[in-house]
Amino acid sequence: MKSLGIFEKKKLLRMIIKGFVGCKNLVCVICLLLFLGANVQAQTVFRGKVLNEVTQEPIAGAKIGISDQGVGLVTNEKGLFNYRKFHQTIGNTSKLIISAEGYETIVLRGEQIRALYNKSSKFALAPVEEATETAGTNPIKNVAMFWDASLSSRNRDFRKEWELLEAYFQDLGAVNVSFVAFNESIVTEKEFAINGDISQIRTLTESLRYKGSTSYEILDLGDADLAILLSDGNHVLGEWDEINQIPYHAITSLARANEAYLKSLATYTNGTYINLALASVAQGLDQIKRSVAFLEVEEGNRAMIEGFVKTTSGPIQGASITIKGDLEEFVSKSDGSFNVPAQEGDVLQVKYLGMYTKEMLVENNEALEVELIPLEELLDEVVLKAKRKKSEQTSDIGFGEKSIDQIGVSVNTITSKDIRINAQSLADVVRGRFAGVTVAGFADQAVFSIRGGNSNQPAIWVVDGSIFQEIPTFVDPQNVHSISILKSIQAAGRYGSIASGGAFIVKTKAYSSRNDDGEIIDLALVQDNDYNEQVAQLNLEALKPNYVKQLEGIEGKEAQFKRYQALVPANTTNATFFIDMALYFQQVYPEKAKEIRYRLAEVAQGNPEVLRVLGYLYDNAQDYESALQIYERVIQLSPGESQSYRDLAQTYERVGLYDKALELYINMLSEQILGVDFSHIERPLGHELLHLATLHRDEIEFTRLPEEWLRNEYRLDLRMVIEWSNRDAPFEFQFVNPQDKYFKWNHSLFENKERLQAELKAGFQFEEFVIDEAPHGLWIVNIEYLGKDDYVTIPPYLKYTIYRDYGTSEERAETIIIKLTKDIGKAQLHEFLL
Repeated sequence: MKSLGIFEKKKLLRMIIKGFVGCKNLVCVICLLLFLGANVQAQTVFRGKVLNEVTQEPIAGAKIGISDQGVGLVTNEKGLFNYRKFHQTIGNTSKLIISAEGYETIVLRGEQIRALYNKSSKFALAPVEEATETAGTNPIKNVAMFWDASLSSRNRDFRKEWELLEAYFQDLGAVNVSFVAFNESIVTEKEFAINGDISQIRTLTESLRYKGSTSYEILDLGDADLAILLSDGNHVLGEWDEINQIPYHAITSLARANEAYLKSLATYTNGTYINLALASVAQGLDQIKRSVAFLEVEEGNRAMIEGFVKTTSGPIQGASITIKGDLEEFVSKSDGSFNVPAQEGDVLQVKYLGMYTKEMLVENNEALEVELIPLEELLDEVVLKAKRKKSEQTSDIGFGEKSIDQIGVSVNTITSKDIRINAQSLADVVRGRFAGVTVAGFADQAVFSIRGGNSNQPAIWVVDGSIFQEIPTFVDPQNVHSISILKSIQAAGRYGSIASGGAFIVKTKAYSSRNDDGEIIDLALVQDNDYNEQVAQLNLEALKPNYVKQLEGIEGKEAQFKRYQALVPANTTNATFFIDMALYFQQVYPEKAKEIRYRLAEVAQGNPEVLRVLGYLYDNAQDYESALQIYERVIQLSPGESQSYRDLAQTYERVGLYDKALELYINMLSEQILGVDFSHIERPLGHELLHLATLHRDEIEFTRLPEEWLRNEYRLDLRMVIEWSNRDAPFEFQFVNPQDKYFKWNHSLFENKERLQAELKAGFQFEEFVIDEAPHGLWIVNIEYLGKDDYVTIPPYLKYTIYRDYGTSEERAETIIIKLTKDIGKAQLHEFLL
């Protein structure tokens, strides 16, 4: 079927990527760059200094930007800059523009820009004589006025904004105003010739309805001399691709505006940023007249609540903090500290992997100290009997290796190093090793009991994810990787009433061993993995919420959409409502589903978890252009997560930006995106890069890749990819082959703790399964949700995609998006013939 098999391609990936990525010294990096070709400089990362060509003095406030990468940056007081946009790439039409008032502008293109990659460069600007302006003339003749009419701007302070505008236009005098109201599209636009009186424009804005999301990339400056942007700065669906050399006055009256973007926009264009929620109209007007970069507002004016997240072991980095009823998410820093724009009466919800979610009421402006408690399934009761010598034994319960004394709990796990070499049975292994566990009898006749369990229900055994009610005598003690115990309440909560007597969790070395590639060897090696269950098909209709079922009872799609609109006021911040509605209307009324997705984009603009689900919805609707905007937004919110870059690279390929996709894959696989760990997802990234190189060889700069990667024989019979929105969502996949043998892949904190910790650290939440040259016949995919319906913002959503003939022109893909709730139980998600 192929001259270069999948094993050989994996080996090739190791040679090209792993052999170099693992190297940390300069020689290895140079080898990688030479091997991949001179054009590997794909990311936009360079630094330097801007000087006066004559005096060699640094130029502060010089502007550095790439023509198709939105807002650039300005040099500091020493003339220094550091341009870092890892997910942006340099095209042949890209222009690097370096300019400063009173100096000639430098323009570099394509390969000239790439030559600056990872270097510290000096740029000398030649001074020019300043032209004198005729006294008494107004240099501003044409004004572009952009009014944000998206959902997030509906609570603006209309009176203060117009008080400022009316005073400013009185000073401007006679000008032409191009007025544009916008959200994700142009709502209305009109030209006005005014002389101080802008009452007509005010009347127009008073009639606007606020809905949808925000996109700046649809806005056109035309021949304007000045731009006025009235917006909260949250450009969910795209920023300006190119910033012209005219000043921008960015004005908002919303305290929770995107200050970082609005300030950078004003600074880069020598304009003004004004937040009327933090300043008076008089201050704002004075600032515009002086045309300084932005209005300085003391941080003390902000309604920011400080706090600290910790456990008994120390501070927690990466804890999620949200305001109850609001979807915007904040994250604790390395020292556990956080800042949230909250006020008295707000309830903060704090969550972290392996910890109980905690709610804190904001009663005043004092700093909050949040101590999180570990989940019961990780920690057992404290047993202190007497003083003893400090233990040297360590255990990793989610926060790195800690001494047992530091943890302060009994950790009910033993590993292979605790198993005697002469142990002949599980009874020999378990006897005397666990507090509260008794073993009566020997070998196959042994009887095991766990204290506190149901005496009428023996403990179950879970071997590599498979449940056995009888002692698994087939397990060789010398092949055991680890054994853990769960007591009655914990086991029953995980496995149901069958485990009311407790559970022994066994992982074998066959399950956990890895080959030279670092890949798990044959996950179905466990004996007795015969599939003999009767699992019902997943009934998506039965899982629909009541508000969707109500719509189905209404005749006509227009009438159904009116009913949806009637429900919106009661669900303005309920992201789950909009997700469910978008899924439903995508089937019956796709045009309106798009409108609902825009609404969700605005509601979820500060929450990467919800935005990822929105990305699933756009992918499912094959609206890849909108998906691209969402994944770019996610990178802005989560720049340290590997998942963000992988999603963006996938979408680049889908929209036809093949070179951008290629460059981003090279950046990821060569670990050139500093501070982001891609080591855990190298294998699927390699498959996706091979897919790109095989199908689009003529549309990429293929000289960057070895010839072996460009063969047309690359193909995988079947590839499955699962992605999930909530990183700690507990679920289990079961794959059944045509011989009725099954393999389980578990995603839960207890059974796959190391995996979830890696996801948290590296920032990814997807997995691929490849079936290649496998037995032909009927395959079954089952899913079981193992959690509770106790989510903080939205329930976990799972996106399941199956690709047939992956990597060929005959490739076909099928996608299913489901909401994970306890009502799912265990169900058949999919079946297919291979």
